[in-house]
Amino acid sequence: MDDKTVNIEEILLHILEERANTEEIRYFSEWIGVEENRMLFEKFKKLWNLSAGIHANKEMLEAGVKDYRLFMENSLKSRRNIGLFRKIGSVAAVLLMVLFSILWMRKDVMVDSLNQKQEERPVAGVILKLANNKEINVLSDSLYLLGEIGEIVTINKTDLRGITYDVRDSVIIEEDELSYNQIIVPAGERFSVRLSDGTKVWINSESSLRYPAYFGKNVREVEARGNVYFEVTKDSTRPFVVVSRELRTEVLGTRFEVNTYGDRDEVSTTLVEGSVRVNVGSRFVVMKPNQQFVFNTKNGKMDVVEVNAARKVMWRDGILIIDNESFRDVIWKLERWYGVSIVNETGLVFTQSFSGEFDREDIQAAIETMCVNLNITYTMDKDRIILKR
Repeated sequence: MDDKTVNIEEILLHILEERANTEEIRYFSEWIGVEENRMLFEKFKKLWNLSAGIHANKEMLEAGVKDYRLFMENSLKSRRNIGLFRKIGSVAAVLLMVLFSILWMRKDVMVDSLNQKQEERPVAGVILKLANNKEINVLSDSLYLLGEIGEIVTINKTDLRGITYDVRDSVIIEEDELSYNQIIVPAGERFSVRLSDGTKVWINSESSLRYPAYFGKNVREVEARGNVYFEVTKDSTRPFVVVSRELRTEVLGTRFEVNTYGDRDEVSTTLVEGSVRVNVGSRFVVMKPNQQFVFNTKNGKMDVVEVNAARKVMWRDGILIIDNESFRDVIWKLERWYGVSIVNETGLVFTQSFSGEFDREDIQAAIETMCVNLNITYTMDKDRIILKR
C-alpha cells in the first residue's frame, strides 16, 4: 500500500471489526510499530469497545470521549511528524464522528430527550401547494378536505411531519383530468406523504414532490426534486414512474431513492428492494437491490455501483450518514440537514475525510465533532455557523 493514498481510518475500523484483508493486516502490522501510532490505536480501541458494549452508559462514553479528545489535542498541537499528524487527524475524524453518534443516539439514553426536542424544535414551513394554487403550511395549519375532485380524497395528518391521502370512493379518472398537489420541503426539515394508491414517500431537506391527488387508470407518475425515497404499492396494471431531472425511473412495486441535488454534478437512483428501470434519454439500466445508478450531468457518463442501500436511505428515519466524505461534501450535507449556513473563515484547506451518523435534532454535536477533528473553533448565530482558527 502507498502511504500517500492509504485510508488508515478504514483499515483501523476493519481491524476492529475483524474484516481486514491480508494487505490491510500487513500494513497495520508495520504501522502499529511506531510508538505514537500504538498509543493512538490503544485510545481508539478503548473507545470503540466502550461504544460497542451494552454495558457502557452515557457517563462512561462521555468520559471516554473527553479522554480521547485531550489525547488528540495534545497530539495535534505537537505536530512533530507531518505524516503522523495527517493520519491522526483522519482517524480522529472517523472515530469521533462514530462516538458522538452513539453517545447522542443510543436509544436507552436519548429516546425521551429526543422526543422532547422534536416538540421544542421551531416549526418551519413545509408547504402543501394545491391544484388551485392555495398553499398550506402542513406543520402548523389544520387540514381537511380539499375538494378539487369532488369528495374522492381526503387529506389527513398522520403526525407532525406526515400526511396521508385517503380514497373515499372507487372512481376511475382520465389522466387529463388529474388534479396535482405538491409538497415543498425547506432546508432543515423532512416530510412524509402516503399517496392515494398507498405508496409511501419520504421527502428530504430542500426537496419537493409533485403528484396527483388521485391517480388515473393507466399510469402513476410523480415528479421529484432533491432527495426522495419511495416505497411503491404494487399495481401490475399501472406502472409507477418517477420523473426527476434527467432521470425517469419506472417500477411496479419496490423501494428506492432518487437524489437530484446535483452535488459533484451527479444525480442518482439507489435501489433497496425490487427492480427498477432507470432511463436517461434513450439509454436505460435495469437495477438490482443494493445497486446505485449514477449519472454525471456534466459529461453524460452513466455508472452502476454496489452500495449498502439501506444505509444510504437512513435519512428517512432521521439519521444523517457521513461516509468517508470530503470537507466540502460534509458542509453541503450539514447545511441542508440542519437548515443552516456554514462559513469557513479559517483560511485553511481541509483534506481529511469524515464518517459518522448524526441525529437531525442535534446540530451542536455534529459541528463540535468536526471542529475538534480539524483543531478549529466555531461560533453560532441563529442559523449561521462560522468556523474559526
